[in-house]
Order: sequence, then C-alpha cells, then structure tokens
Amino acid sequence: MTAYVELLEVWNTRINLISRQDADRIVSRHVRESLWFCQPRVVKTARSVLDLGSGAGFPGLVMKIYLPALKMTLLDSRRMKAVFLQEAVARLGLQDTEIVCDRAENLARQAPPPEFDLITCRAVSKLEQLWAWAAPLLRTGGELAALKGGQMDAERMLFTRRFPKQEVITLDMPVLTHDPTAERKMVLIKRDE
Repeated sequence: MTAYVELLEVWNTRINLISRQDADRIVSRHVRESLWFCQPRVVKTARSVLDLGSGAGFPGLVMKIYLPALKMTLLDSRRMKAVFLQEAVARLGLQDTEIVCDRAENLARQAPPPEFDLITCRAVSKLEQLWAWAAPLLRTGGELAALKGGQMDAERMLFTRRFPKQEVITLDMPVLTHDPTAERKMVLIKRDE
C-alpha cells in the first residue's frame, strides 16, 4: 500500500487526482474508506469487479491490493487519470487488472456488454444515475456498492420512484473524523433479474 500512496502523492503534484486539501488524508480517509468495500458483507463472493469512476484508484486499486484474487476493471473517462492508473498497476505489478478510459454508458453499448459481479463507486453521482449506469453491466445476482455521504433520504426516495422494484440496503459506516457532516453509508443494490 505504501508504494501506491507514494506514487499517488507524486502524481497529485502534476495532475489533480485528489483535492489538494485532501492530500494529507490519503490514508486516513481515502484508503480507509476504500477498505470498507473489502468487507465480506460488501464484496461477498465477487470475482469480477468494475470500479466506476476510479479516478485516483479509490476504491478499486485499494481493493485489488488488499484482495489480489479479484479480477479488477478500473473505469475513468478522463485520460490523465487512466494514465495514472496504468502506471500504478504496472509499478505495483498487479495482475488481472484492466484500465478502461471510457464512460459506463459506452461500455453498456458494447455487443455483448461486459458483465461484473460487483460494481463499486465512491463520490461519483446520485444513486438513480449510478444504478442506470451499473444495472446493464451487472450479472444477474451482481451488486452495486456505492459509498455515499450525507443524508440519503431524499436521494433514496428519488431512486425508489424511478426503480420501485429494486431493494436498497444501507449500511452505516464509521465516521472517521470529528465532523458530523462526514457521515458515510454503504448502499448495496442487487440486480435480481
């Protein structure tokens, strides 16, 4: 993990992988939050994982380092972030890790689209948009795991209106700071059909 964090710190001085004010919280916040995706109640029996909007590699690269048996696909539409991810994967010698510089909706248009057991994301978009992107890329029985901050009531209500048959499971995550607005929840949505 140390080699990854050091590489991220070097690259972050050249391109904006994470906000400058977060640079001193790479491990205490970003890595720790990414490890939440490795919990058995989240990763379950998944083997193929798509990290949607991978950016600096949170949570995908952290998951791959911690659970090397995962077949990981890191997806980001921004070229320089994809270049960073490629260098990180090469430097860390990670096997079964693919970097895709594209958008999720374009992956879904492939014939046939790739399918994953688990799709992860952290700080990407609203829940209903995440599900619209993820559902076509999940195997039957696969799940979307999204780490969300703040109050989820309004977002969950909008999601339920648009996708009334989808069950949403919400897991409370530990607060890592003394800031009560830093509350995080892990949202799990399973593709049943």
